[in-house]
Amino acid sequence: MINTKCKKFKGEIENYLRNSQNQFECKIDRLFTSLKIKTWLCRTNIIKKDGYPASHLFFVLFMLPLLKLNNIHCFCSKGWKQWSHSGKDAFYRFKQNAFRWRSFVYKFLAELFKKHTAIKGQQFFVIDDTVLPKRGKHIENVSFIYDHCLGRSVLGYCLVKLGLLSQNGYYPLDFSFWFSSTRHSKSPAPVIGDPRSISGRRSFEAANSTKLELALEMLKRAIDCGFSADYVLFDSWYAWPSLIGAIRDIKNGPHVICRLKDSKTLFVYQGKKYRLSALYQKVKGQLHKSKRTGLLIKRVTVKMPGSDKPVIIVFAKGYSEPETETIKGKKQEPKPEWVAFLSTDDRLQAATIIKHYTKRWSTEVCFKECKQLMSLGKDHSQNFDAQVFAATISFLRYAVLSYLNEAENTGSKGILFEHLADEAAQITYVQRLWQFFRALFATSFSKIFELFEIEEEFQSYFYALEQAVVDFIPALGCET
Repeated sequence: MINTKCKKFKGEIENYLRNSQNQFECKIDRLFTSLKIKTWLCRTNIIKKDGYPASHLFFVLFMLPLLKLNNIHCFCSKGWKQWSHSGKDAFYRFKQNAFRWRSFVYKFLAELFKKHTAIKGQQFFVIDDTVLPKRGKHIENVSFIYDHCLGRSVLGYCLVKLGLLSQNGYYPLDFSFWFSSTRHSKSPAPVIGDPRSISGRRSFEAANSTKLELALEMLKRAIDCGFSADYVLFDSWYAWPSLIGAIRDIKNGPHVICRLKDSKTLFVYQGKKYRLSALYQKVKGQLHKSKRTGLLIKRVTVKMPGSDKPVIIVFAKGYSEPETETIKGKKQEPKPEWVAFLSTDDRLQAATIIKHYTKRWSTEVCFKECKQLMSLGKDHSQNFDAQVFAATISFLRYAVLSYLNEAENTGSKGILFEHLADEAAQITYVQRLWQFFRALFATSFSKIFELFEIEEEFQSYFYALEQAVVDFIPALGCET
């Protein structure tokens, strides 16, 4: 009789929870299931032989920013045990494992793109880097990196990233760390493992490659994995003839559109060699107002050193790039009198080249939102493999939000993030409210149970209620 009542009671609770279940679980949890997260983790050998499955730990770590939690310690110490009963050491060990995260990301994004409708229009690879400052002098492989925004060197990592921009949004594809040779006196010696191992390969490429080489290898790797684009965009720092030529030598590789800086590079124009500044002085009298851009522009056809293929240089006067954020102590640079852009596609008009280049700013927005919302660069682990994982999962969060943002047309990822975080907070409130009532029932009615000898039946009801609530905890509903 009691068991029958309990089953009926539990069924009523389950129906109520199912009907009032928060959309938060549906958006993230169901997406993870549809994208076969567990399958791709297993196929890339991201597994655990014992304890909680890798997919469960991955899901909890993925959700931390949405729960407004800074780290694992906050998760384990602030009443979140209902989400996961695993100890914090399990999460730390998982982060520090040298898994094939790069391979997993490519497979994950390939599956994500299948969910999109047919992609129309042009696609762009975008290459850029950012500095991730670190305060810990004992973090593995930290070095002094020159920060162009601050105009000084800071202790940390340099992260070189490759992204893909289409009409369906911007998605981070790949990244590599880069170490400089200048280190803090108290920092440990660089830990460079065997380049044949997963961990050693990451540290070896970071210590023994230039940023140009890292960018080129990422581009080749993305193309080999089946991703394609019409153009690759980058700023003036990467505008070296060697990189531009190497990209054009890639089979089925994209054209290059980039901003130029005045350097020692000589361009051949009308049979004579000019530095960029000298070339501008020669053609500045031919600048004309563009109706599409509102700028004074001039398009010239030149040849780069070591190449017979013509490229296009567009000089523009009045151009300025937007600011994504205001940084305290940022070095204020004077607005340039003129700027120059290069395109290896000589079919493009001047206004089109400038318009395409402005799409590069999507990577700056990605860096800003990943740092502010997705915890990029905020991991305090001293282990280098943990730092690789932290950057990987930050970009994965951004990719998932990009997908949801495009699917729901919310306007911006920041708005979507806050919306999901609010929904997570509602779940948190309900769960903590249940914990309060659970303690209240257990304390207030313990004596009544003893007096009227109904403790056994009440405990059965109580267990049914608690089990029904636990069954609908979002983290446990993940594909584990």
